[in-house]
Amino acid sequence: MKFDEDLEQFVFEYNGLIFAWDEEPDGDYMERVKAISEKFHAQLDSIIGLMMPDIIEVFGDFSVDEVKERLGKPVIDCDNGQVNYFEQSFDDTHIFTFEFMDDEFQDLQNFSIDG
Repeated sequence: MKFDEDLEQFVFEYNGLIFAWDEEPDGDYMERVKAISEKFHAQLDSIIGLMMPDIIEVFGDFSVDEVKERLGKPVIDCDNGQVNYFEQSFDDTHIFTFEFMDDEFQDLQNFSIDG
């Protein structure tokens, strides 16, 4: 666990995902990190499905595998239920964001391409 000056949050990297909190989490955060990581990876195709229409509209046609490759590491904000892709490689100006309403990643909403 470290404090990231750019994000101004405490961050912890696990299984290819970056987890972020506004305040340092208590000692049992690891259980939630493991559970979210497992569910995120299990639902990755559904997550990509949420993003694909907007990505295609803004950047052109890409396969699911190309999108996965270009997204980079997601930052999962555990305080507000958002996932951000700050370092996606479609371009160097946009941030991809969506909200997850549950730790199962079954209820995904409000995907946006900001920048």
